[in-house]
Amino acid sequence: MKLELRRDLKELDTDFDHSFVFDAHSPDRSTLITRYRGTDVRKSDAGWNVVAWQKSVYHFGDLNREVPVLAVVLLDEDGLVRGLSLDENCLGSQGKRCDFRQLQIGMNELLKGKPFSDFNSLCPNAGVARCLHLFELLGGAAGFFTELRQRDLAEGIEQELVTITPNDDGLVAENTHIILDQESTTRYDLRYLQPPKRNDRDLTESIDATVVVSYNGDTAFTERLTAEQFQDVYAALNLMFGKSYQLEKKFFGFHSRRRVRFTNCTALAGLFLLTFSHESMMGAISRAIRIEMILHFIQTGEGRTGCIGFGG
Repeated sequence: MKLELRRDLKELDTDFDHSFVFDAHSPDRSTLITRYRGTDVRKSDAGWNVVAWQKSVYHFGDLNREVPVLAVVLLDEDGLVRGLSLDENCLGSQGKRCDFRQLQIGMNELLKGKPFSDFNSLCPNAGVARCLHLFELLGGAAGFFTELRQRDLAEGIEQELVTITPNDDGLVAENTHIILDQESTTRYDLRYLQPPKRNDRDLTESIDATVVVSYNGDTAFTERLTAEQFQDVYAALNLMFGKSYQLEKKFFGFHSRRRVRFTNCTALAGLFLLTFSHESMMGAISRAIRIEMILHFIQTGEGRTGCIGFGG
């Protein structure tokens, strides 16, 4: 799947072409996970129109799962939220059980009349949003809108694509990010020194691997991942992706002192964990079902965060 700039959206107050989010697919089954996201900020007579989208494509076992989410946020001249809508074709990780109508109502109650740039303080975690996808999506859109205003730009677009492909020795992941007229690519070549071990919940409880991280074609650093508990595996991955974020921050010149959220760096730890578990399992449909349980576990913060898809 190629990353293509989208600047053909129509006037968002009335109608717009969103088919690129819902019609793009990843037929290559060797790529276990494909994830892309983006934000398009457009000036309008009434203020700004912000379109934010995210789509993950999973090839778990013999099943293909696509999770597209698209939101439109209308802002006034002061950057206050006039209204937010979620596309009727949105699908969460739990499919039809995810109630995006209720999520839309809740988000409008939370954000309407408030500065969109204050999203992080208004919605500090996925529990408040009651949906990890929506929390990531709107957090990224608000961050990019704020970045544009800090650069005195009225409009702009950013897009990102991640692919994760397992191999016999580990995995290869690539993350391409386009912000305005700049483009960067981060590559992760992970090689197991010892195969990952899973606990009774199929979560990776130990890992011993080396990762060569390249940025724009040059080796940036090499990381040794060693851990003996699930929480430590997660922490080691987040530490590595935090270093990758610093590469992006320097290259793109982010203005925010806080960590911006319009980047996949924050999501890669979970995607790597899914890959570790998937590749150490046997089976087809049964493996896909077990991975779905891990996905829900990760997305709800080990069961602590309410998820509307499961009646939270």
